Amino acid sequence: MLNITNKLAEFSSTLEFKDLPEAVKERSKILFLDLVGIMVRARDLDSTSTLIEGLSGVINLEGQCTVFGDNNKYSPYAAALINACSAHGLDLDDTHAPAQIHPGAPVIPAAFAAAEMVGASSEKLLAGIVAGYEVMARVSYGLHPILHSDKGFHLSATTGVFGAVAAAGNILGLTTSQLEHAFGTALSQTAGSGQFLVNGAWTKRFHVGNAAAGGLMAASLARSGFTGAAEALEGKHGFFNLYSPKPTPEEAIHGLGTEWEIMKVALKPYPCCRAIHAPLDAVMSLLDEHSFDYSEIDSVEVGMPRKCVDITGAPQERKRNPENPVDCQFSAHMCVAIALTYRSISFDHYPEALKDRRLYDLMQKINCYVDERAEAEYPRTFPGFIKISLSDGRVIEKYVETPLGEPQKMMTPEQIREKLESLISSKMSKEDRETLYAAVNKMGSGESLSAFSMLTYTNH
Repeated sequence: MLNITNKLAEFSSTLEFKDLPEAVKERSKILFLDLVGIMVRARDLDSTSTLIEGLSGVINLEGQCTVFGDNNKYSPYAAALINACSAHGLDLDDTHAPAQIHPGAPVIPAAFAAAEMVGASSEKLLAGIVAGYEVMARVSYGLHPILHSDKGFHLSATTGVFGAVAAAGNILGLTTSQLEHAFGTALSQTAGSGQFLVNGAWTKRFHVGNAAAGGLMAASLARSGFTGAAEALEGKHGFFNLYSPKPTPEEAIHGLGTEWEIMKVALKPYPCCRAIHAPLDAVMSLLDEHSFDYSEIDSVEVGMPRKCVDITGAPQERKRNPENPVDCQFSAHMCVAIALTYRSISFDHYPEALKDRRLYDLMQKINCYVDERAEAEYPRTFPGFIKISLSDGRVIEKYVETPLGEPQKMMTPEQIREKLESLISSKMSKEDRETLYAAVNKMGSGESLSAFSMLTYTNH
């Protein structure tokens, strides 16, 4: 039997920043900065504020750890939980298409809380982040991610706790044996159900928060000698065999340490499920290339892979009548209608969109279907097709094989900076924004993380 748990624990416990390829170091900094911007903006979400209020009744929130977007200091567990919930709240956090996960949201908050616990350097933080991304993606591979997802599991949650363990464990200095125990404890925390789609519940955001905080806790427990189940991943009752009808454990260690999964991670330009991004890219291109108005549209066909249609396009009657922002984030009909009407799409569009009768009328003209070209490319990428029939007889269409933000079509530095500014400019002064950018640029050069904890924000 392949000892997957031991191999991933050894990799995570021994990974050092100095051993990382330069491209991996730079990518980890970009991903960190991207998620910080999202967390800052999402601290003001009603789900984040409600979470903090609810937590205050059951745990001690006070401590010395940072919650981005908040001037208060929190306990490590609370900081990891709150930051991760925020990170996933806008649906703007990074994605890994082959593994079907959002790795940044559970990994980076756990890593940052661990780093603040022990006063780690930025090098140690980045090494931990890379360990977390690698382990989370590989655990997903070991499950056969599509089959796991087809059972209704939310992969970013179920695999996220292992990524959080790897990240926190590396930073806290766990030995290989201790990390194996931490993975064993994490096995009992693997949860996350797609049932949130029924009513657009905030539990999707809580999933990754719970994974981040649970992974940090499992690593901290192991650091103190708490034992966890052996063979947590590959065992008879381990994660792979319990959670997948056809696990592929050998995939979890293929190319470990030489093929860097973090380089397959994509950034998101739009605040919605990644499944909708290629259709939105197509809409934006058609708006640039042709002269037409949303009022001239007779019909819109949206072609996507089957899994993407299942999540964001069906049942169509439900997707044409979203009731809250989470519904909007998972409605191809609503997102396409917003893009066609407003010629852009941001999270701030959703509250007004829910009251805009024009959008509901337009959504009735939008039909989602399984596009065979897109299906053939999935899950290597998330393709999409748009066909618009106009009242003057014109028919315009666009197929996008690879959405903006994927590694082979990465956002430019200017686009990344524009995304960040749109998220944080209302929360941070220009001086603090420049401090943030400078601090990220210096990461990996021996400095502490004090600049991040000193950032200030407007009242939420």
